[in-house]
Amino acid sequence: MTWIQDCFRPLMVGCLALMLMACAAEPPEPMRIGTNVWAGYEPLYLARDLGILDESLARLHESPSATEVIRAFRNGTLDAAALTLDEVLLLLESGMDVAVVLVMDVSNGADQVIARPGITSVGELLGRRVGVEATALGAFMLSRTLQHAGLIPAEIQVLPMPIDEHLRAWREGRVDALVTFEPVSGSLREEGAVLLFDSSMIPGEIIDVLVVRHDLIERAPEQIAAVLDAWYRALDHLHAAPRDAAERIVRRLGGTPDEFLKSLSGLRFPTREENAGLLVGPPPSLGATARRLHDLMLELDLLEAPVDLTRLFDAPGVQQR
Repeated sequence: MTWIQDCFRPLMVGCLALMLMACAAEPPEPMRIGTNVWAGYEPLYLARDLGILDESLARLHESPSATEVIRAFRNGTLDAAALTLDEVLLLLESGMDVAVVLVMDVSNGADQVIARPGITSVGELLGRRVGVEATALGAFMLSRTLQHAGLIPAEIQVLPMPIDEHLRAWREGRVDALVTFEPVSGSLREEGAVLLFDSSMIPGEIIDVLVVRHDLIERAPEQIAAVLDAWYRALDHLHAAPRDAAERIVRRLGGTPDEFLKSLSGLRFPTREENAGLLVGPPPSLGATARRLHDLMLELDLLEAPVDLTRLFDAPGVQQR
């Protein structure tokens, strides 16, 4: 049988090579990216609507609250998540191995504490019912607000509630104040709610980022880079044609284009070049911000112990394309 083996061996080797090439050419699985409902994350959905972000590249999963996004990310059903930087520090505390690959937006007034008419200062929240989402962002914003007036959480009635319950709780009279954000805060201010505190009073402390598991960075850096490129192209469209972008976005979100564009007034979207400066070191400039936030969260007892930030900005090859 030797001559038969000799005849077929080249054919078998060729078939095996073709099979290996076919396997190597198989596209990677789409990235699973989780977000909650927030104006600062909308360029991702705009990119999808414009056909820039193909579902073979990434699939967006929107949840009603950041709490659900964090749960899904921890459970492994998401590869990446849009979160605030303080929420990312809590992920590190829980032992997750993740890195920031994009600064999506910086809150400059979009996160707010609002109260019923007649309450005119943070100090007047003493003993009042304050609704807040049970997330790191909610706790952080509440702590910074109370700190502004020399209060502590024990001096108010804290009512944990997800963001999708804020409107109903307000309209049913179950809260005297809310730690909330657009579009909820804008809707309630139109109904007479009073602004007590917002993120413009703590500049640079509330930052939304895209965080990715390190194993995906190692496995598919080009795929992540392509998602980031789609983000920047969507931002370009938002800046160049804001009306068209807003009309596309509200078809999914609801509301009017003017309301959406107004909700962006308290946000700033860093450019590609700014992101490179923030995330590429050594050391990345966002590292200093993360360290200050880390120390503040320890002071406010939002972190139980110090966490290692060494790998938080270690994502070579994906920030720029």
